[in-house]
Amino acid sequence: MNYNTFINKDFRNRSQTQRHPRLRWALLAAGCSVIGLVIASTSATSSSNKTLKKHAAETLQKNASVVTETHRLDLSAKNSTTITAKPNDKNLKHITLVVKKGSNLSNLFDKAGIKPSQLIALLHSGTDSKALKRLHPGDKVDVQINAQGELITLHYDINAAKYLQVKRINDRLVSSIQAYNIETRSAYAQATIASSLFWASQKAGLSQNLTMELANIFGWDIDFALDIRQGDSFTVIYEEKFNNGEKISDGNIIAAEFINQGKVFRALRYTEPSTGKTGYYSPDGHSLRKAFLRSPVKFSRISSRFSNRRYHPLLHKFRSHKGVDYAAPRGTPVRASGDGKVIWRGRKGGYGNAIILKHGSRYTTLYGHLSKFNRKVRSGSRVKQGQIIGYVGSTGLASGPHLHYEFRVNGVHRNPLTVKLPSTKPIPKRYREGFKLSTQGYIAQLNLLSPTKLALNQH
Repeated sequence: MNYNTFINKDFRNRSQTQRHPRLRWALLAAGCSVIGLVIASTSATSSSNKTLKKHAAETLQKNASVVTETHRLDLSAKNSTTITAKPNDKNLKHITLVVKKGSNLSNLFDKAGIKPSQLIALLHSGTDSKALKRLHPGDKVDVQINAQGELITLHYDINAAKYLQVKRINDRLVSSIQAYNIETRSAYAQATIASSLFWASQKAGLSQNLTMELANIFGWDIDFALDIRQGDSFTVIYEEKFNNGEKISDGNIIAAEFINQGKVFRALRYTEPSTGKTGYYSPDGHSLRKAFLRSPVKFSRISSRFSNRRYHPLLHKFRSHKGVDYAAPRGTPVRASGDGKVIWRGRKGGYGNAIILKHGSRYTTLYGHLSKFNRKVRSGSRVKQGQIIGYVGSTGLASGPHLHYEFRVNGVHRNPLTVKLPSTKPIPKRYREGFKLSTQGYIAQLNLLSPTKLALNQH
């Protein structure tokens, strides 16, 4: 091997060996610079990414807030057609307000913790809410309120057949009158009179209103102050009204029979299809309603009858008595015996305070010894049958409170107790068959219930 060559080779190697560290340092420095740039770049990128992430997060949060708000609005729109609070909500208070003397809705609401503004809202909930203006002591008003004192529902029974209902709809109170589902049933009562009609009716279970109605139905044919006898009897078929199985009231009398002094009188309720007019008729279709009442005073006692020769208690001499005296307590209402026109109202000699009515062209009636007049009844005014025209008194030549009643036909006095009274029109012929079909069931019931089994003459 050539030494020089070796020397030169070794020298090269050593020179190269000596240059490599510098190169390495240079490369290291360059690498560090590159690494620094990379790190700086990476740091900047990371910082930028964080900023971007933060901005993105803020944007998402902002968008999420918008979405949430929109969702809420959508939910509100969706619920706008439903009731704000349900009646069975556990958060609602159920309160029964009891009306007492001197109380009104304002102080009732105040005691119940209901906002004053709710009373105004209630009064503007519809015209049906006016029913609350007629509250009476003892009435009950059921309400439901929420935690904020807002009225949610209200229930008030107007009567046994209908009620006021108030509900909150669309955040607004709405009122309406609703009808109960009333069930009508038939019932009957039967009795024989021992002392009085009222005592017998009470014993048979008839209410006072039904007893009065029974007397009104037969009042054109029977004078209940004069004609009633011991042993007379009656049978009544009537309606009863029920709400949820509980009886709430009596209804109309459907059919009735009254046996008075051996005569049988029957009444059947019927409504004409064309006019809607309801009345009571005999089985042959004739109206029981006459043009005149038999007695202008209900359930009074006859103290003096029609007579051509009667001893006058004040004048102390015999003279004719052209009417009938009905003894009754002072202030007892006096009814017009028929439709007519007032042709006299005022003081009239021995009659005292008197009223004279003209009924068509043939009939007039006189009512004397009145304590006072009905203020609405004046000379020239028209009155209806049964309308109160005055009150029993003792003005004029009267020894005590009573009504003096006269009945004249073409100016001639007739006995009010026995005169044949003109009848009203019967059922039109075109409705006779329908009348018989609709009432034959009640006639069959009366036949079964009648104590005489129709053995008596029927009128």
